[in-house]
Amino acid sequence: MAGWIAWMLTGLVATGTALADTELRGTTVRICDDAAEWPPYSYYRREAGRKTARLEGYSVDVITTIFAKHGITFSIELLPWKRCLSELAAGQRYQMLLSASANPERKAGYLLSQPYYRTRYHYFYSRLRHPEGLRIKAPGDLNRYALGGINGYAYSRLEGVDLTRMQRTINYPSLLRMLQLGRIDVFAEDIEVIQGLSKLGADPLAGDPALGHAPLPGVGDNLFHMMFSKNHPLGARLKTLVDRELALMESSGQLQRLLARHQP
Repeated sequence: MAGWIAWMLTGLVATGTALADTELRGTTVRICDDAAEWPPYSYYRREAGRKTARLEGYSVDVITTIFAKHGITFSIELLPWKRCLSELAAGQRYQMLLSASANPERKAGYLLSQPYYRTRYHYFYSRLRHPEGLRIKAPGDLNRYALGGINGYAYSRLEGVDLTRMQRTINYPSLLRMLQLGRIDVFAEDIEVIQGLSKLGADPLAGDPALGHAPLPGVGDNLFHMMFSKNHPLGARLKTLVDRELALMESSGQLQRLLARHQP
């Protein structure tokens, strides 16, 4: 991410930045994100194995750090993913969300921050049903199997995969159960999130030794961005502020230190 950092640091216009800071100070920003949880980036804290109402995670730490520096208060509400996206597009109730990968539709419909973390795709399968593993040498090989996924997720990195045949469900626990029950053969998701579910104890199946997985060949890292409404007056100003602060946090090593708190 060094290239975009250098661009951000050298390309800032002081008068515009100062104006954005002044207009945002004292503002309360409303954020939505995915109700399915996205550990280690955004998830509900567990106490004695029980989910609390307190949100934690790397993305929560990053936005808390940025907004505290500028006197901006905020709230985060986890919604079904499709609803979060549609609400953000409307720009009435929410001004931003914390984590989204880029695709042409999102670039056209929203404002995206610079990337501030990356994940790696693995494919997951049942060792009980496929003790010899799966024959996967490229994303398109997933078409040989009954493929599962999450409602509303873009899967834009899965080139050559027929997403119309994907059997989708509401969240990761449901997806893991579909695999366990043999309703699907495989799913491709971010290894960091499945590991995060296991670490939290959020779903026992995420840590099941019968859950086989391997890196998905031919797919680069997934870059994740914060995303802002084009149809809310604060959307562009929030993007300007967040981009500047992400660049500073990256160059100082602060982003990596925050991420290390939440990695397995």
